[in-house]
Amino acid sequence: MARSDATATGAVSSLTTADGQRPRVAIVGGTSSGAMVASVLCTQFGCAPLSAPTGEAVLGLLRRDAGVDLVVIDLSVSDMDGIVAVQLIRALGSRGALPVVALVGDRGEVASNRARAAGFAAIVVKPYSPRELYAA
Repeated sequence: MARSDATATGAVSSLTTADGQRPRVAIVGGTSSGAMVASVLCTQFGCAPLSAPTGEAVLGLLRRDAGVDLVVIDLSVSDMDGIVAVQLIRALGSRGALPVVALVGDRGEVASNRARAAGFAAIVVKPYSPRELYAA
């Protein structure tokens, strides 16, 4: 995804994909309020959020080739271990080779070898600022 520079007023312009489209971001797991915050922020960044409340839901989106460009996953996803969910995403081959951003309550959640092997594009510790999520 391409990022455009901040404007003179400090506002951030929208993110776009390489072909100039709005990135489609799957927001996975966590609490409903946490997912809502991430969705609103993604919309403000110019992205199109897709709700995937569980690990199985995001796997279904990716299997259907829903054109997802990025996955933002709260590792406290309700139906499975969050790192297992990411490993299953990666097992989808080319459909699972997209960037995955982890939302964690504690950086220690992703300190294990198993978490490092999952290949997160970024890790954002909750609570986070809009700037931290945008930078990820």
